[in-house]
Amino acid sequence: MSLLIDGIQEKKFDVRMLEKNLVRNVVTDKEARANVEALVDDADNAIYINLDEIAELKK
Repeated sequence: MSLLIDGIQEKKFDVRMLEKNLVRNVVTDKEARANVEALVDDADNAIYINLDEIAELKK
């Protein structure tokens, strides 16, 4: 049972579950905002692509 509880806690702020958890009062709005603010900004590691260039390569 511990694995199930751990899995649920791990997914508490998952974007697919967050709205449900807010409605069910599993997570407060304040907790959700704090979680988002604590995320690391990884924009410097992003790889930007141009979909038009990819479409041209496939022709």
